[in-house]
Amino acid sequence: ATQRVYAAVAANLKPTPSKSHYTFNLRDMSKIFQGLCSAQQKTTQQPVELIRMWIHENKRVFGDRMISQEDRDTLDGLLNDEALNTFKLTRDQIYVTERIIFGDYINGIDGDSKPYIWIQDLKDLVKKVEGYLEDFNSGQKNPMKLILFLDACDHVSRICRILRAPQGNAFLLGVGGSGRQSL
Repeated sequence: ATQRVYAAVAANLKPTPSKSHYTFNLRDMSKIFQGLCSAQQKTTQQPVELIRMWIHENKRVFGDRMISQEDRDTLDGLLNDEALNTFKLTRDQIYVTERIIFGDYINGIDGDSKPYIWIQDLKDLVKKVEGYLEDFNSGQKNPMKLILFLDACDHVSRICRILRAPQGNAFLLGVGGSGRQSL
């Protein structure tokens, strides 16, 4: 399934002058499998949970590079078709919430046991990230006064996923005042 998605993304989403970073290689497939290997038996017991993680990892590896909604919709269509054809799961069975977010910080950031889990309660996610921001601000001379929406929390989740990977790095792009530096 991953190979078919990779082949379709590489064939349908070619680099152009405005999309020069749309270069995909086999390393991208290994990143998807690396994310899937983060699944733990205690937290991933049903096949649909593993498929959710598979979709999430594909969206992180491929979807985070997409610059237009049309390209993201193309990727979503590929993933939904593959989930239906290969795993016999419909979009409604997979997407119980409005979006799929996985993270290892929802149960706390201290300690060794940080399972990489599906975050089902998105309101709890926003509260948790706001709590982390309060903790950060308590030790700062100039605290960051941010209003965190679900999209910002989703970006924080992406950044956490990148930083937890070995040699993880990211190049954050956006216009001035969009929150790059704060995130």
